[in-house]
Amino acid sequence: MMEINTLIKDNPSFHVWGDGSPANFGVSNAVVQAIQSKLKPQSITLETGSGKSTFAFLLKGCQHISIAPDPGEGDRIKQYCIKNGLSINYTFIAESSAKVLPSLITTIPSLDFVFIDGAHRYPFAEIDYHFTEQKLKVGGYMVIDDVHMPSVKQLYRFLKKEKNWILDELVGNTAFFIKTGEEILVNDWQNQGINEYFLHYSNWRFKMISFIKAILGKK
Repeated sequence: MMEINTLIKDNPSFHVWGDGSPANFGVSNAVVQAIQSKLKPQSITLETGSGKSTFAFLLKGCQHISIAPDPGEGDRIKQYCIKNGLSINYTFIAESSAKVLPSLITTIPSLDFVFIDGAHRYPFAEIDYHFTEQKLKVGGYMVIDDVHMPSVKQLYRFLKKEKNWILDELVGNTAFFIKTGEEILVNDWQNQGINEYFLHYSNWRFKMISFIKAILGKK
């Protein structure tokens, strides 16, 4: 049975540059190991993007889905599995996650683990989050890669402030969040942590205006 150390030692290239030459855009070995340490066999898992991270899920025996636009990535991953005698329960979808997720997510009863590492241009991380978090179980992981990038960082900031998420670990620039409960909506936006300051400011401003109007009215 192949082990994660074999992958780390081989450091295979599952991606390509624009000219077709091999490239390795994979996450760090520390992130691969951190992902695998938080998984259970037969977990239902999904990632946007694919590469070395994919093997954290496959080697743990997860029912795994990867979504990435290059069909060659899926082929190279499967060939590496065959080469190493790895039997997998794996679905690779060669398409943009923004196009696939709205319909795909309706066919998935629940998710145990989500890894967002697909397109990094804004607002793809938010799109991936929006469609997957509704199916993520309470106690499940939402993992966001490259949170140092401005186009991804806003999602990281949002989750850090929300009452139903807790930051479990930050491995380099990869954030591991645990879902602690379902989102509770209060007048659409008023219960969101990211809006807490604005809510207090709006309430204070309303009270001040009402107070001033009351004083002027008495005059």
